[in-house]
Amino acid sequence: MADIHYHIERPGPRSRYIIAHLLGPMAGWHAVEIPDREAFRSMEGPKLLYGEQREEDAFQVKPHGLLGQTAISPLDPEIAWPQDLPLLFPSEGGDLPFDLFSAAFFQLARYEEYGTISRDEHGRPLSTALHAARHGYLQQPIVDQWFRLFVDVWRRRHPQLPAVRRKYAQTATMDVDNGAMYLGRAWWRSVGGGVRDLLRGHPRRVLDRMAVLGGSRPDPYAVHMAFLDLVERNHGRAIINFITAPRGRHDHAVGHDQPFMRAIVMAVAARAEVGLHPGYASSDTPSRIPEEKQQLEAVTGKPVTLSRQHFLRMQLPGTLRELERSGIREEHSMGLADRTGFRAGTCTAFPFYDLQREEPTSLLIHPFAVMDSALCYRMRLSPQEAVAEAVRMVDAVRAVQGTFISVWHERFLSDYGDQAGWGNVADQVISYARP
Repeated sequence: MADIHYHIERPGPRSRYIIAHLLGPMAGWHAVEIPDREAFRSMEGPKLLYGEQREEDAFQVKPHGLLGQTAISPLDPEIAWPQDLPLLFPSEGGDLPFDLFSAAFFQLARYEEYGTISRDEHGRPLSTALHAARHGYLQQPIVDQWFRLFVDVWRRRHPQLPAVRRKYAQTATMDVDNGAMYLGRAWWRSVGGGVRDLLRGHPRRVLDRMAVLGGSRPDPYAVHMAFLDLVERNHGRAIINFITAPRGRHDHAVGHDQPFMRAIVMAVAARAEVGLHPGYASSDTPSRIPEEKQQLEAVTGKPVTLSRQHFLRMQLPGTLRELERSGIREEHSMGLADRTGFRAGTCTAFPFYDLQREEPTSLLIHPFAVMDSALCYRMRLSPQEAVAEAVRMVDAVRAVQGTFISVWHERFLSDYGDQAGWGNVADQVISYARP
């Protein structure tokens, strides 16, 4: 039996996609579209109308027009600020003061990223160019907040509205950009690294390198099992992503032909989820992705269905199309490289919508809110400041019963070298984020 019935006055792929997502996965309701207006009128219980012509006993959201379009045009949505919640596509005459579904679609479909948005040296959209940053709501899971407003207003009108069935959760992820700091390098790289450490005034690191290579101490980046222990203690979902791309300017991971590296991957796969970390060039040449995925599967011995792009580099829609074709079911690149926040305006996983083809896909996008390298390198925070900033993001996600996803790297987890002092940041954040 359906919890909710809804009718779309002028249905299309955009409106069907976003309404099904908000009423289904986001709410946890069994929602059924009723295409026939007369049949819709006869339905009992909570009803939603997306259209211009009011129905007496239905909750009405008036359309802006974006969801009826089939083109990608330059768009800078109008915004209103009643109280502390910014509303995109404000409107009058409905039961909400804005078109919730156009606003949510603009965010989740990443409409603005298909245009001529400013990008950084790696081809990533500049966070400062995003509508959310320019209007001051990038730090809010705004789609989830709009959804809560929608439910609250609807429940005042219809007290029998079902309870929202969702709960707060945590996912902690690690991207293995290196695999090891000292192990697995060609002899000439080890010698060159030692000389560089001496010239930079780090003789202790030369001794550490010798001890690691001699087998008397573990590599500083051997943090994978400790990370899994931390996440498991705090009842989170753990994912570790590995690079299999050949070595290049931006891809530095130890190759999986190294026995110790294969052992790490297999040990992780035995107790947690393993994801692919497609190499830097995969964004420009998506055809590399299937081969890189197959190489990782050859080590794990099982299908790999999770992924996050190295450097968060992805082209919309090409990279995501290739990932889906390759058998990836969850994509975890939707976040910011230079600050905390909600790039897609949400802390709830959502299906990728291909704007060029005007169709939803089965690829689930899992957005993250915090990444260690952004806290340190781009925001230039101290470890203590980084914890406070991450805690603020956890609180924002917890308030809407979303999923807090964080991204960590070996160099910060190691508490070693240039990242000394950062080793406890993940511990504090993941512990605080415990469900």
